[in-house]
Amino acid sequence: MAAKEPSRPLYEVFLERVIRIEAVQCHREAVTDETAQFLFFTAGYRPGEFDGFQWSLDAPREDFLGGPIGFVMTPVSVPMKPAWDAAVAAFQEFIKAIKNGELIANGVHPATGVRRDLDRAEWTRTELILDVRNGDLIERYIEHVRRSSNSDLIEGRSIQHVRWSSITLQAAIQEQKPGRIDWDDLWKHETARREQDSLPNEKDYSRQTVPLIIERYGVASVDGGDLRRFKVALYRGDLERPKRTRPKE
Repeated sequence: MAAKEPSRPLYEVFLERVIRIEAVQCHREAVTDETAQFLFFTAGYRPGEFDGFQWSLDAPREDFLGGPIGFVMTPVSVPMKPAWDAAVAAFQEFIKAIKNGELIANGVHPATGVRRDLDRAEWTRTELILDVRNGDLIERYIEHVRRSSNSDLIEGRSIQHVRWSSITLQAAIQEQKPGRIDWDDLWKHETARREQDSLPNEKDYSRQTVPLIIERYGVASVDGGDLRRFKVALYRGDLERPKRTRPKE
């Protein structure tokens, strides 16, 4: 079984993978509404007016357009649309990572209060909503009720049931072949430390990190140029890891 890294609140991982990515943030300056800027680009609040931290797993795009969760009356603005589209695509990849086991979800069952890992099948049910801020997985269904005892009119009302609460996520460490550094894996690990302000002083980074890389990936040494590019991007605050430049032919 793959080893696990320390767990993190779902909200932290959601922001890292869905909101604080270059594909979303590159459109921030085009949105002049300061409130919308903060709510969406910083907090991950959907560009709507109701339950903005709740994202539908089935149809996240519909949330913005007045779908079954929110009741949004105005369409997406032209400047916001590219950022919203990018976030929706990233959210779908985020959920896919949970479904396929790349991210391991752990939550509290509301009825028993017991915390445990969620079976991946939990994320395949229909009508699911994820409250990203609170880390709650919610199931929505329609309850049909008769308006009165002598009436034939039946109306439906939306009911929300929390299946799991206070969800945390752990990145499953994939088994590595000896002698190969997985720079993508290392970038995820180190950017998580950056978000938690737990990186060492920049001057000490290489000295402290090389032994950890050697132990983690079973390599004999670490290329100084690769690590230098990695460190510069990390401490500069880049959202994506640097790629090695191919030599010109």
